Amino acid sequence: MRKSLTVLLVVLLSVAIAATAGAKTAVEEMTTRKAIEQSFQERGADLAEMILAKARALYESETADRALRGGLIDKSGTPMALEIERALPELPVDVADQIRRMRARPTCQTSITTEHFRIHYDTSGTHKILNWPDTSYRDAIATAAENVYDQEVTGMGFICPADDSGDGDGGGGCERYDIYVQNLSGVYGYCQPTYLVPGGYPNDATSYVVIDNDYAGFGYPNPQDPMKVTVAHEFNHACQMAIDYTEELWYMECTAVWAEDQVYDSINDYTQYISFYFNSTHRSLDWEDASGLRIYGSCAWNIFLSEHVDPGVVADYWNSCNGSSDVFEILDIILAGYGTTIEEEFQEFAKWNWFTSSRCDGAHYSEGSLFPLVTITRTFGVYPIVDGGPYSTYKPDYYGMNFIRLTNPGTGWTGLQLAYDGPQTLMTPNAAEVLQKASDGTTSEYGEIPLNGFGNGSITIEGWNDLSEVVMVVTNQTDNVNDMTYTFDAEQVETGIEDGGDYQFALKPASPNPSTGATAIAYTVPSGGGQVDITIYDVSGRAVRSLVNSYRPAGPGEVRWDGLDAAGRPVATGVYFARLDIDGTTASGKLMVLK
Repeated sequence: MRKSLTVLLVVLLSVAIAATAGAKTAVEEMTTRKAIEQSFQERGADLAEMILAKARALYESETADRALRGGLIDKSGTPMALEIERALPELPVDVADQIRRMRARPTCQTSITTEHFRIHYDTSGTHKILNWPDTSYRDAIATAAENVYDQEVTGMGFICPADDSGDGDGGGGCERYDIYVQNLSGVYGYCQPTYLVPGGYPNDATSYVVIDNDYAGFGYPNPQDPMKVTVAHEFNHACQMAIDYTEELWYMECTAVWAEDQVYDSINDYTQYISFYFNSTHRSLDWEDASGLRIYGSCAWNIFLSEHVDPGVVADYWNSCNGSSDVFEILDIILAGYGTTIEEEFQEFAKWNWFTSSRCDGAHYSEGSLFPLVTITRTFGVYPIVDGGPYSTYKPDYYGMNFIRLTNPGTGWTGLQLAYDGPQTLMTPNAAEVLQKASDGTTSEYGEIPLNGFGNGSITIEGWNDLSEVVMVVTNQTDNVNDMTYTFDAEQVETGIEDGGDYQFALKPASPNPSTGATAIAYTVPSGGGQVDITIYDVSGRAVRSLVNSYRPAGPGEVRWDGLDAAGRPVATGVYFARLDIDGTTASGKLMVLK
């Protein structure tokens, strides 16, 4: 005998909701799911009242409280259906029973069957299918369903939905998968889990799908377009639930949105959600915003994985998760089979997110021209920059990223020296990449800042005088560290490029840096030679030791600092600066001394 889902999963939904609570958002800028949560949090209402309101909004939308209706159409009602299902064990018995009656399978007037589906619909009344007695919309649903099955199950390798013929409610009346056509409000459709399947995966469940009867008011001139992507989206949820209906909601949606675009690539409904992710990339991949739509925009991650690694990565995840709720851990295992890691891919993903919209170069997202521009974390344009960084509220969370923009003021310097100081890479994996924008507007990758184990590294960007800006892309590659702190220094320099004996002023990054003993400071004296002064200063600006104070001929030079002050005593652990002055032209570089 199959067991009801609700007797086997106890989830404190209020904890998950509290994680996304924050400043009040206008109801017009929220889905109904989020509008209900905000309203009940403000009133301090209990969980039972909130879940009951969600059930009414999803299953009895015609009679639901309009004051709790959000202004945004929700891509999918499945997150709400799952939240309701997972909360039932926490509710009073009478409330839980009331909700179970509300979420019973819809009763329809008639149906048709295809090879794998049974399509249930009405020919009159509130839920009348579009244009009846014209059967074109009904037939289009049937065609779309079989196309989706062929591509998602046969083509992509997702497991087919569980057979519901043994369900306690009798299933849909036959072994085929059930799609119900109803007059919905505020959602494209949803996939409703019903019963756990004995002897299978730990949390696999039977289910059915509900889609809208006409998609009026969804902004599409052809209602078949939103219908097609909804069938693809919700059927993918059915495939997911056949393995684990308790998976993290964000990745269930990340996958379903990705899948619909794989099946119906030309419709591109998903692109309207990308901005909800791109305007908050400093937040973790799994963070849910107040609107309720960011979880759909996170599909950019699966789009990237399928295009940069392999399309099979996504289905491989679902066929391997087997009841695990740690998305990132399982993804890392899957990616290892493709010869890479989640840290490496997230670092590359961050760079791809820059090359969209007007910056799309054809070498990153295949549909990147349809994406919005990612939000820039912070912009700098006055040099030198010492201990720069993001605003405190924009520090990257786990699997979050920052985009630091450094603009060229046009003062003619040929190089930009950029030094990054992040967390220790063993404890907090992180990375910094540099992208460049030429004066003609062309954007390209410049290179990675090589970091040592302490999270420090530097790079000198040559040809700065021919660039309009560079962007430092910082990634937090951990799965548990929020508000990652880092700083950077940036200074315009002459790169010291040698050309037929013509030398240009330059101060190179010290090496090693940090140092526990001696460190080498390389520099270039410009053509004609000059009076060279190299002095070490502490953070208060006090001169610690003079290393060079004499005339030097043109060309490269190097001096070593042994970590001693002018009196021959070892300096304390901390930050110091090497200042180069050649006939009044100066540059400084940061040094870290460790004892």
